[in-house]
Amino acid sequence: MSQTGTVKSWRGAYGFAEMKDGTLVYIHTDEIDGGRLRVGMTVSFDTEAVEGHEGRVKGTNVSGEAVLAKGQKLSDEDMEKERERLKKLRDEKKEELQAEFAPVWDQVKDLPKNQKAHLVRELAKELGLKMQKPEGKVEKRADPTQRGGQTYTKEEFFAFYGKADGVRMWNAASKGGKKGGKRGPRKAKEEKK
Repeated sequence: MSQTGTVKSWRGAYGFAEMKDGTLVYIHTDEIDGGRLRVGMTVSFDTEAVEGHEGRVKGTNVSGEAVLAKGQKLSDEDMEKERERLKKLRDEKKEELQAEFAPVWDQVKDLPKNQKAHLVRELAKELGLKMQKPEGKVEKRADPTQRGGQTYTKEEFFAFYGKADGVRMWNAASKGGKKGGKRGPRKAKEEKK
């Protein structure tokens, strides 16, 4: 039996559509011949239970306005319309979330900063949201092998030293890093005296 839903997310090879009853339906790119879905648009599908995952549903025989076939490209005009549509969706979602959490914020706004941050992290985890560092606040550390105070991000350490050595050097660059052996740099210096 054919169902309809609204595409909630698309992550490269899979995504989710939400039916009117709130059920999330998993849709893989194989069900649309390697194509993709456009977020916020309507899609039709048949549903099937997922083996080994009680209560989970996957979509098959997917079709509708949300489907973009493999290799299909949007014209420049359609691309601009798509950007506007997605911006409108984001703005609506932002307003919806602000309205939903306004009463919660009123209750926690006077708490100490660390308690507020803990509550926000817990709420984000409960909602399945990923926490992001605020833009402009990327942690940088001084490279312990260089003098002059030049600082670098974690990604720059990894790019220069490679993954394994980058982790080691990043940790060594932290305050109280591991330059002085297992006991730390201060205790190592004290033992030399």
